[in-house]
Amino acid sequence: MTAMRILVAVAAVAAVLVVAGAALWALGVGPFERAPKEPPRPSLFDAGVVADPAAVSAAIAAGADLHARDADGYTALMAAVRGNAPTATLDALLAAGAGIDDVTANGSTALMLAAAAGTPAQVIHLLNAGADPTRVDVEGRHAAELARQNATVRTSGVFPRLVEAAERPFRAGWPSGYVVPVTGATISSRRSHLPGAPRAYRNGYHEGFDFYNGTVSVDIGYGTPILAVADGVVVRADHDYVENDQAAYDALIAEASRGLDTPPDVLDRLRGRQVWVRHAGGFVTRYAHLAAVAEGATVGSAVRQGDVIGTTGNSGTIEAAQGTHDDPHPHVEVWRPDGTFLGSGMEPEEIWALAAQVFGTAALPPYHD
Repeated sequence: MTAMRILVAVAAVAAVLVVAGAALWALGVGPFERAPKEPPRPSLFDAGVVADPAAVSAAIAAGADLHARDADGYTALMAAVRGNAPTATLDALLAAGAGIDDVTANGSTALMLAAAAGTPAQVIHLLNAGADPTRVDVEGRHAAELARQNATVRTSGVFPRLVEAAERPFRAGWPSGYVVPVTGATISSRRSHLPGAPRAYRNGYHEGFDFYNGTVSVDIGYGTPILAVADGVVVRADHDYVENDQAAYDALIAEASRGLDTPPDVLDRLRGRQVWVRHAGGFVTRYAHLAAVAEGATVGSAVRQGDVIGTTGNSGTIEAAQGTHDDPHPHVEVWRPDGTFLGSGMEPEEIWALAAQVFGTAALPPYHD
């Protein structure tokens, strides 16, 4: 009997332990504590997401896979183009690291999809962001050829630029589809007006394109309107700029002369009154030596390609410090997101060739000296 009682007691204890263990396992506590389940990752392909730039940004922040593909093999960027999403959605995806030249199984890119069935705004936005217009699909068709079947794109101003871009060498990492900052102007024919040209007076080098009257195919004077070269958002606008006087200017040059290169803060003062605009793909253009900034060009404001963002002046120069309006000229820089300005480390011939990609062949000077 004693042995039987012991067996019954052991069985009872075992039953209690089993029940308790099952309860602890179900609750996930004690020795059965489990790691919390990760919340499901949002999808960039959910209905309505690509139509809303804020929803795209929120989904990416919550862990959405930017490089996932849908059942058709499309990336989120391609799906946004196919869904005629606003260009702000394309911006959000590109800013997060979407591959602008990713391809489908048949070799199509987002630019090809936009050209074939999208809108001119999508095409120009992707060109501005650095999409390669020379790529071809498995049938050998590039975006310009595909655009011929899309009347919306074919009859727009972007089509001739798309055709031109498809027929020229493309330098990856730089945009295309920009316009020149002065109506009808060309890039200067003089090497000293190009980025990378030496500036011995301040122990430095030039970082932009100068558009001086007499060298750019149109007349430019003090007050000539300066245009945004592409759609974008203003990130700097010097409405409250105060001009250097002669003493301040001389002090800046003296500071630059003490070293082997122009200090960044000195160079910024020598650029004078400025507007900076951030464009698709993270490219930034800087407009310097302005006489005035357009009233609507304020930090955070959107500008469209061809909008007036300021007027030609000579601010920051010795002529301005002397109180004159002599030698006014637009000075325009193009910067990549990695901090490289267009023309850095390039010979003039390379710069003119790249300028043809960025601004179009019509922007090339009729001759080079």
